[in-house]
Amino acid sequence: MPSKEQLIKAMDEWLSTRGLHPAEENMIEELKRAGGFGWAPLVASANMFAEVMPDIVVSAVRKARSQGKCKEWPSA
Repeated sequence: MPSKEQLIKAMDEWLSTRGLHPAEENMIEELKRAGGFGWAPLVASANMFAEVMPDIVVSAVRKARSQGKCKEWPSA
């Protein structure tokens, strides 16, 4: 399981993606906040976002990966 520091670093990398929509940025910020509490809170938040806003999650992941970021996290 990744440490809190690794989770926050991964979210910071994701936030450095160019062209994110404000909704995508807000989602990632919330995931970063949850990751600061540990793996289980991050997973719970990620599952909730994937359920209620799947298009935003997929869009943010695609943008990051197209720029060579987030190759390991987040999995989507």
